Amino acid sequence: MAKCTDCGTELSQDARYCSNCGTQVGLGRDVYDVSAGSLIGKVKEIIQDARVKRIVIKDEKGNLLLSIPITWGTAGAVAMITLAPWLAALGVIAGIVTRCKIEVEKSKES
Repeated sequence: MAKCTDCGTELSQDARYCSNCGTQVGLGRDVYDVSAGSLIGKVKEIIQDARVKRIVIKDEKGNLLLSIPITWGTAGAVAMITLAPWLAALGVIAGIVTRCKIEVEKSKES
């Protein structure tokens, strides 16, 4: 039986989401450790990947600072207008922290 990558709960074979924490099944996770100065540039680079579903920003201690859901339209592109408020928030975060972690949830299929 498969287990949830977030909470470790055993999942049924046909589960699409964890019944305990709600995490989507079948997502991979990449983690990047970046400086505040390169935070916005790295996030802009990450959103170019069509498989990305969510970007989570955490401080050095692991505290959640920002969680950005990424929704792809039928044209296959993220609307930068919808990301503008998130990028502004990233600018504020970059002014507060010195280093942070970016966790990227993305689907495994291309």
